[in-house]
Formats: sequence, structure tokens, C-alpha cells
Amino acid sequence: MSIDLSDTRCVSCGRGEYSCRFTDGVNVSSAYDALSCTACGQTADIIDGVPFFGGYEPEDFIGLIEVVATGMMNQSPIDIGFARHLYTLLGNYHHAEDKAEFIRSHPDDMVRAPWFSDHRYHEWMQADTLLAGKDLAGKKILNVGAGFGFDSVPLVDAGAEVTCIDYAPTIVAMGKQGLPAARWIGGFSHALPFKDESFDIVCSNAAMHHMRSTPVALREMLRVLKPGGFLYTCGDPTRPDSSGEELEFEVFNRHEGVLSGVNEGIIRFGDFYDTLHAFGDAIDLGLIATVSENSGIAGAAPIGNGAFGDCWVPCWPQNIDILREQSGGGICVAVTKRASIPIRAECQSPYTLPAGVLAAWLADPETAFTRLMAWAPDRLVNLPFPGDRQNWFNLLNGWMTPEAPFEIRRGFNRARWLLRQPATHELKFAARKVAGSGHLNVLVNGKQVATSAISNEWVQVQAPLTSHAGDAPFLVELRLANESDDMGFDARCFEVRDRILT
Repeated sequence: MSIDLSDTRCVSCGRGEYSCRFTDGVNVSSAYDALSCTACGQTADIIDGVPFFGGYEPEDFIGLIEVVATGMMNQSPIDIGFARHLYTLLGNYHHAEDKAEFIRSHPDDMVRAPWFSDHRYHEWMQADTLLAGKDLAGKKILNVGAGFGFDSVPLVDAGAEVTCIDYAPTIVAMGKQGLPAARWIGGFSHALPFKDESFDIVCSNAAMHHMRSTPVALREMLRVLKPGGFLYTCGDPTRPDSSGEELEFEVFNRHEGVLSGVNEGIIRFGDFYDTLHAFGDAIDLGLIATVSENSGIAGAAPIGNGAFGDCWVPCWPQNIDILREQSGGGICVAVTKRASIPIRAECQSPYTLPAGVLAAWLADPETAFTRLMAWAPDRLVNLPFPGDRQNWFNLLNGWMTPEAPFEIRRGFNRARWLLRQPATHELKFAARKVAGSGHLNVLVNGKQVATSAISNEWVQVQAPLTSHAGDAPFLVELRLANESDDMGFDARCFEVRDRILT
């Protein structure tokens, strides 16, 4: 298998590039240490035909909850034909004089799906605006956080040489299957495995809010952009600079995806603007932001049909001050790099979890969470329960924000604890269903150890822990059984109190 490594750089030492120990033409599906740095010898894996540069550091642990959760969702590669059809529909909708009539009368029922004229059209409109008038044929484009490759299809169809990078092994493997015309790379936005000034265009579509660090990712994206090149991001929500995580926890408290492990986020506006503004006259910076009628923003120029309040916003000081204190539905940045900029390439610290090992865990979804939790930082073991405040670990593991008097905590569909208590023999707690009735299963390290019928009355649940009484942490999962996905939110919730380990 021939792998283009000519523009790569080592994410460990930052000096060398990668070479493959297999000769061109050899079919390599998966191999540990298949690639190595020409300078320091650091190795990298090939996973399902995709080279994966770097590994997971402790700071990546929360994000890995999403990687494992996504791996358990039985997703499949994109259908290119479907993607092209959808983009055609979105373009036709955009240019329709009477959009309401287009939705009402079009023969394809897909246009009447709630997500069509809202979520998908919004993202399409932003990307179409940012790329308007640009000839993509023959351009080298890097899509950072490319996911399964859906948003790369129009870039490939425009004749660009597209490189897609994502940090989830299962996602890049399926991306390669669904969109083989693109080059697929596994790696990290905070340490891009590419040489300086390698790409004509660098983009990120609704992905920055999943990343570990927006400022670091933006600097890395600007570093690998050629002078005269274009960088754009779209579809990322923002929050006031003065806000903290509490605002995110409030927004996502009843978000089914986040409670199921999807690591969403809301980025402070300053993380975008201040990072890029620091480069001064070396770049030209444009902003698309949500502008309300009474916002006070001056000089705004609407894009699209005005349904979303998206406008080009001049980067005047008074406008920036307003944007710093408002929430937005999808900030976009548009950057032209005027000249070469000396930006230090980011390197990874010695990582502790190779990508190939995580990929092996994901091959068995039923045990993947148990294996991941064994790698959890100690600060996440034995968190107070019910507790009096929220954190990302509890939220992504299904627990909503605790409420005063902090005696009860509500879980959605399934919720987890990571516990450690030597000489523990039994777990006890009281549980009830928020609406209706059902069964609550208790799993320890992936194996069911107890089940209990629950209704809106409190019942006592007991689960044996005799085989997990050592010093190692163990994962407890509370999972509602026989629940239909079309049930309302509250019908998939349960409450727990009085947790005791004996």
C-alpha cells in the first residue's frame, strides 16, 4: 500500500518526517509501529489502512469518552450518492425564490425533515458563503476534524486534493471506506502531523467545539497553511468570554447526545478572535456571526436568506466588544494568510495510550468502556455522589446536574460511576423511574450483576461486587432495559439516591 508521507512531520520531535517500513505496493491493513520518524525513531501505527500519528495523552481522556460512545453506535461509512443528492437539494433550496413553497411541494420528503432547513442548510449556507468565488480545482485542502467525510464530498467533487484528519480510529477507518478519493490521516488538531505551509486551504466544519483546545488548533491550522492560503471554520457555537463551564452544563443538561457521551462544547468567542487577532497584519480576518436586531452591531451584512441572523461582521472594536458578551449559533472565521508566519509547531508529550491499542479496544464495544475507564486519571475515581456540582465526566456518563438539597441525582438511559474501594462486597442504592416503569440493569466492568423492576416509587437495589474488591477501579453502569428510542425524554430517565458500598 502506497502512503503519501512527503508532507508529514514527527509530532514527537518536530524535526523528522515519517517513513514506512513496508515497501510501496504491499497491502498493509493494520500494523503497529509501521511508520517511524527519520530523526528520532518515534513510531506510528497503521489502522485499517490509515496512518495514525501520535497517541492519546491524559488531557484527551474526556474526549475519548465520545470516541468510545461513537464506536458503539454501529455507524456506517457515508453514502457518496446520498451526500451529493443532499447537497444538490440544499443548493436548490438556497436559490428558491419561495423557500416555503419549495419545502411544501418538493417530491423528496427529505426536504421536510426538521434537520434539512435548519441544521444542514445552516452549515451548507455558511460553507457556501465562505468558499464563494474560489476555484478549488487542484488545491491541497486539509479538513481538520473531518468526521466521516460528509462535508469533504463537495471539496473532492470540485477537484481538490483533500486530506481528512480526525482523532478517532473508527471514524477515519470508515471515512476511508466511504470517501476513498480523499487522503485519510489519524491525528490531533493540537499537534498536526504536517510540515509548515503544506496546504492551500485549511478548514474545519462544525468540529472546533469537539477539540481539546481551540487556540492551539487554530495556530496549528494557520501554521500548515501556505502564504496566500485561506483558512475557514464554520458551524461552531460560541458563548460570552465572561462565562464558564456552568453555562455549557446548563445548555447540555438535557441533551441526549451529550448525556450519551458525545463531547459537545461551546467555545468562548475570544478563543477564536484573540487567537487570530494576535497575528495582526500578517492575516486578513473576516467574521460571520449571529446578529440580532437589537444587538448594536454596526455594519453587518446578512448572508443567505436571513433566516438565521448570520452576517458578515466588521471587526470594529465596538462590534468585538458586543460579540464577547453574547452567545452565537455558529461563528465562522475566514482568514487569508498574507505572508509566511513563524509559528512554532506543537509537539506531543510522551503519550500513554497508542492509537492502535484504542482501536483494538473499540473492536469489542461491550468491553471498550471498561478498558477505557481503567486508564482514567485518579481524580475521576470515587467522585462524590450525588455531589453538589456538575463536571464533564459525569455529564458524558449520563448524569444530569445535581439540584439542591443534593440528595438525588438523575440519570439518562444509562449512567456510570467509576469507583474504587478495597474489600467492597456489595453496592446498594435506591432508584426510581421518572416516568412510567421498567427495569434497571446493573453492570460491573461490562457484566450484568443485578436487575430490578423500577417505577415512580423508590426501590432498593443491591448488586454484588465480590469479584471486584481489589485496589483497581471498577466501572458500574446503570442501564434502563427494554426502552424504546421513540419514548419521551423523561420516560428514559431514572433517579438514584443513598449509594452505599459495603
